[in-house]
Amino acid sequence: MAQRLSGSSSQYLRQHAHQLVDWFPYGDQAFEQARLRDVPVMLSIGYSACHWCHVMSHESFDDPAIAQLLNEHFVAIKVDREEHPLVDDTYMMATQALTGAGGWPMTIFALPDGRAFHAGTYYPAAPRGKTPSFTQVLNAVSEAWESKREGLTEQADMLAGHLAELGSRQGALLSLHSALPAQQAQEAAIAHWVSATRPEGGTTPAPKFPPTWALKTLWRSVPAGGSRSDEVFNAAATTLEAMLRGGLQDHLGGGFARYCVDEQWSVPHFEKMLYDNAGLLSLCARSAVLAGEYARSATGAQQQRAEALAAAARSAALDTAGFLRREMRVAAHGAGRQALASSLDADSPRGGQSIEGAYYTFSRAELNAALDELDALPPNLLRLAEVAEDPGHYCLSLARFPNAGEERLWERLKQELGLVRAQRQRPGRDDKVIAGWNGLAIEALCEAGALLDAPELLETAEDAAEAVWQAHWDPATRRLARVSFDGKAEHSNEGTLQDYAALALGLLALDSAQERGWWTARADALLERAADFIDPETGVPRDAVQLDARLSAQRAAGAATVLDDAIPAAGALYAMALARRAVSAMADGTWNEAQAAGLERARGLTAHALALATEVPTQVATALEVQAVLNSPVQYVTVGGGQPEQLARLRRLCRLCRSLGLEVRAAKDPADPAGMLRIQGCREELCQAPVDSLERFVQTLYKH
Repeated sequence: MAQRLSGSSSQYLRQHAHQLVDWFPYGDQAFEQARLRDVPVMLSIGYSACHWCHVMSHESFDDPAIAQLLNEHFVAIKVDREEHPLVDDTYMMATQALTGAGGWPMTIFALPDGRAFHAGTYYPAAPRGKTPSFTQVLNAVSEAWESKREGLTEQADMLAGHLAELGSRQGALLSLHSALPAQQAQEAAIAHWVSATRPEGGTTPAPKFPPTWALKTLWRSVPAGGSRSDEVFNAAATTLEAMLRGGLQDHLGGGFARYCVDEQWSVPHFEKMLYDNAGLLSLCARSAVLAGEYARSATGAQQQRAEALAAAARSAALDTAGFLRREMRVAAHGAGRQALASSLDADSPRGGQSIEGAYYTFSRAELNAALDELDALPPNLLRLAEVAEDPGHYCLSLARFPNAGEERLWERLKQELGLVRAQRQRPGRDDKVIAGWNGLAIEALCEAGALLDAPELLETAEDAAEAVWQAHWDPATRRLARVSFDGKAEHSNEGTLQDYAALALGLLALDSAQERGWWTARADALLERAADFIDPETGVPRDAVQLDARLSAQRAAGAATVLDDAIPAAGALYAMALARRAVSAMADGTWNEAQAAGLERARGLTAHALALATEVPTQVATALEVQAVLNSPVQYVTVGGGQPEQLARLRRLCRLCRSLGLEVRAAKDPADPAGMLRIQGCREELCQAPVDSLERFVQTLYKH
């Protein structure tokens, strides 16, 4: 039994290989066994960093009696949601439809053909309130299978029809059209975000998920000067400050947790995911530069706030990049190449038990001992929050940013607590390499490296890109594997549209930073295959070119979501890659009909965002960012000349252009003999009159 999971590319599956449950990985063999034995299927879906997945594993799947019950009456399938996102998406829709909620671990009961008829999430080992025990659920399903099977089949039929309808609605969103022009739709989204921002940061009550993609889109809309500028800046700053001060950020080791469980952003859910840290690295690097530019035109308290935020965002970006470089790099393909692992666990050992957040939290005694090593700390600087799941242990964060005189004490406190933490066993790492998540990280490292003058981050990005390309890309089939482990890719598990698009974006970012043509050639290969993921009749993006029969029976032709979630919508990522490839071709003078067609496809894949901008802008934030690039009167910039005192800022602004989706090229005409600055904004083959002022360039830049 164990050998089915022990050699898996998924650490989550390998964590269950020791159990007496006769686990199968997801695939034809498991469902065929269920058909031959005439028993239902039980799918347990989760991921390696998931705290409650570990709890249910220890409570139930380690129990010999439960293992026997499962083996006798079910075929048990263990699914890593990160390895098989389409399986997870399909059964998550079923769980939400049946229960009104979702989460992991997810527990699905299905017919041998894969259609779900009952679902839930975590089931405790013993009844808890109105929640039955896992044993009770297993017995009830087994009894219903024997005596009420016709009803279960009817339930599966109804549910599959409902899920297919939901999938069709996703695709139908792309047909929405807005009566508002693009600029007005963008302004409506900004107005929504400004009015919805809560005093404590964010736009929703707890749990507090970082609105990464919305903030990235909002930041690009902060204009230079004027009353509206202050309003938009304050909204963006309020949320970003809360995220940087609170428990979401790991102040000692860098990087960010998945989300915070409380209103004040104090107590995180401690798992660290690569995709979260990629998005937040990009956000912090971009915010550091944009807040600094805003500070130039602000005065008084606004200027001070912007300068403090710029410094904190820069520090957080560098700390996050350091975390990725130090803790998340894994050997992926020969010659020392290193890609990035998928996650760090929420749990770690303390006192013989595995406890959520044990690595990151401190007892009162530990905190007092560290504070005793310092001079008296200023009042109202620190914030302590007790962890409800771990009484007596506290998360440490800032109540406000330290001023220059306080920074030394804050750094010393972090150093003292870091020594305490260094004695602990680190959380487990899932070394599985996911192509698309690495693509997001490669793009973020390129952006941060350029904006923050940190060339070592570009080196890390190039190393990861080469590792992923060599391990995941099959030159014979011209297909991209979604996952690899220990340098070996699962080529039978092709990447999703999200994988192709995100990795293409990462490679294009590398080419923009390094101007090495092979990265663009590789991105072109990815985009060529990604085109196959678009339904030729409807134009709707699909997660997969072809779903297996079990999933296609429960969802509409594999339609990809067109709404942002923890990761941007696949269609929006693909549109962004098409837009950036086209803009690069414009700037290079290689613009052709194929690039023009790519721009039109990008426009079609994101036009729905204009219709939804007034109601749910956060869910279409990435598509709105694509629309901002598509409708900008300036899509690339040519630069020449400049006095020495102008060049440093000019280089920083040119790098910011690239991070906002614009390309920058050296002017073909020789520079003015006197070194006069010459900046010219262009769109396709039409260029505006050049400007000779950095301030006028900033005003143009901030509008796009």
